Amino acid sequence: MTTECEEQSNAEKKRCLIIYNPVSGKGIDDEVIGAYHRVLQQNGYQADFVATRYSNHAVEVVANAKEYDVVFSIGGDGTLNEVVRGNFLRKKRLTICPLPSGTCNDVASMYGYSSKDPVKNLHLALDGEVHSVDIGTINDSPFAYVVGMGTFMNIPYETKSVEKRKQGYLAYLKGGIAELINKMRRYKAEVTLDGVRLDGSYSLIMISNANHIAGIDHFYRDVQLDDGQMEVLLCKSRTRGELLQNFVAFFLGQPSDKIISLKAHEVSIRLLERPEKNWCIDGEELKNKSSEYVISVKEKMSFLTPKIKTKSLFMESRNGV
Repeated sequence: MTTECEEQSNAEKKRCLIIYNPVSGKGIDDEVIGAYHRVLQQNGYQADFVATRYSNHAVEVVANAKEYDVVFSIGGDGTLNEVVRGNFLRKKRLTICPLPSGTCNDVASMYGYSSKDPVKNLHLALDGEVHSVDIGTINDSPFAYVVGMGTFMNIPYETKSVEKRKQGYLAYLKGGIAELINKMRRYKAEVTLDGVRLDGSYSLIMISNANHIAGIDHFYRDVQLDDGQMEVLLCKSRTRGELLQNFVAFFLGQPSDKIISLKAHEVSIRLLERPEKNWCIDGEELKNKSSEYVISVKEKMSFLTPKIKTKSLFMESRNGV
């Protein structure tokens, strides 16, 4: 029988949902899950753990979950994408916290987590702050941080899971080298950014709300995750050598007529040529095949993040809000 004191203690506890992908990265074992459970219990959380078993399982779990103070997404960027999509389907949104455990953890790395120490990551989160983060959509399907098509964008979803578990990030690098061997293609497209038309032929189109992309930190020099805008990159490089040269100049902050980098609230893209590969959305394949795409910032979602990079990533922190 539960005593009145025990009922009051349970009512005062915070409740969290932990969704983890047991095969992400090099896998999540019972020892790590046990450590998470102990830390959460010590910090006054009643925790429910759910291991994903199939594609889009996390979408279903979050969409139909009861009320929680926070939902921890433990896995890679693909797992986080499912959690975000599930949250997008709810009337009352939950606060999300991504913890890294995948092969490439761009979002978690951007916030200052390290995949090397899962317990330290959890402590950083529990001592963190909740921020309102812009959520982009592509043809009304939400994404956590990036969508794109063209050169390199197919590597994350084409790299086999077994290679990711064995080789980690090196598997992506090998895919990138293989991609450079192939002949580059450019695609004619009508691109409109907040009403401004930029037609051309592009080997890479990428729209994001992040400064950590493809394992590269500070991909952009000045990104705020709550400014209502996305970073848009349009690459016109014709050859592999030109592509590498253009990106070196881009990362050094040197101007180039081959790489257009702008901010926009809404981007409309009409492809005049059918791409060989599908679009990439948060490291996964976007199965929605179309010649027209609308990418925009429609809503915000609450994220629990460490304090370590708060001032650099959020306008509200810079303004002292």
